[in-house]
Amino acid sequence: MTANATDVTADLTPEGLAEWNLMVSGEVYQDSHPEIERKRAEAKRLFVAYNHTDYEDVAERRRIMEQLFAAVGEDVFIEPNFRCEVGRNITIGSHAYINFDCVMLDNAPITIGGYVWIAPMVGLFATNHALDFEERKAGACQAKPIVIEDGVWLGGHVTVLGGVTIGRGSVIGAGSVVTKDIPAGVIAVGNPARVLRPITEADKTGFCERIAARDAAR
Repeated sequence: MTANATDVTADLTPEGLAEWNLMVSGEVYQDSHPEIERKRAEAKRLFVAYNHTDYEDVAERRRIMEQLFAAVGEDVFIEPNFRCEVGRNITIGSHAYINFDCVMLDNAPITIGGYVWIAPMVGLFATNHALDFEERKAGACQAKPIVIEDGVWLGGHVTVLGGVTIGRGSVIGAGSVVTKDIPAGVIAVGNPARVLRPITEADKTGFCERIAARDAAR
């Protein structure tokens, strides 16, 4: 895991830092504050550059990920067109695969474990606008962390909202909207997502044994 040692808040004014700290701590903050907007623009320059890299330019893709995110593990692959809010609140574990058109609104921390697979068109939305119209148009937002534990698979078009933890090895069915925590080792589907059943030994297909036998015979 490579951590980003640069302090993303180092160039903020006291007022901007106060809004940033409110944002990442789950309090109501001004999403339209000019310094929050500046951090959003910095992230946009990075992810746009990433999305225009060649698949074979592994070193450049890695350099941008290490600059954009809070921390990133080994063997992480992100398809275009990836988009995020500020980037520096995202941690991605090793061997994660993020498919096309993923959006992460990381105004609060988003933590993605190892061997997490994210299908196309998935949204991880940590932030939420104020319900009151006057507050909403004045820029009031509140963000809550998202945690995707090791080995989770998010199906296509899944939406995960702020404050949610999805437990280790669980599978979220395509099109689901996850509004509450999902325990480890289950299949959950629907809007809102609900646990359908546990993942058991009966779900194994014998694939690993077949591949092991094939490789042993070489």
